[in-house]
Amino acid sequence: MFEEVNKKLGKWIQVLDKNNTNVTIENFDYFHGVHGPITEKHCDKCVSINKCWFKNEQGKKPEPYSITNIKWLDAIANEASNGLYHYNCHCYENPIITPKIEDIQLVIPEGKEGWLFKDKDGWVKAMGYKDNYKILNVLCEQIKQAYSNGNYKIIKHNHQGVKINLFLSINGDGEKSGHIYPVKSSFMIFPNGKLKCNTFIGGWWK
Repeated sequence: MFEEVNKKLGKWIQVLDKNNTNVTIENFDYFHGVHGPITEKHCDKCVSINKCWFKNEQGKKPEPYSITNIKWLDAIANEASNGLYHYNCHCYENPIITPKIEDIQLVIPEGKEGWLFKDKDGWVKAMGYKDNYKILNVLCEQIKQAYSNGNYKIIKHNHQGVKINLFLSINGDGEKSGHIYPVKSSFMIFPNGKLKCNTFIGGWWK
């Protein structure tokens, strides 16, 4: 049992603050992102990923970033201060067990579902779906599965959080049953297994 747990640990990490700061991206509105007094003692980009889960692979977790805009100087400073992302960074990577689908929660802001059926109606119908409720359930399940499998890529990391593209494989419905549609979905990684929707369908992937 312990061997099985050890094998799973390290494939995923949760970013935590050494000072046990409980402030996360959820404490701020999306438009402004991390701002205010908290940034006097904590980097805004670090607060934006506090308590978030990431696959422990390049391109799927935050990488060190520049403070001085001089790469070699930042590298020396980070090493001297034992900083994870930047000089005197308080963050550390805590190994966690690979999240299961039931561990993942989707946060769907108001209007996102309506936008899907208005703007992407042609896409939905092209995949054979006539029932909005059915395609929404399929998308939500596929999004959770893609995240759990690590089938995503970080697009941007800033004071507003980490934006990712998830790579879905949607089974067609009705007359399109048997066809697989490679669809991209865009979400923000939120703390403790939450994903906040940007757009359900953002394009195709190859």
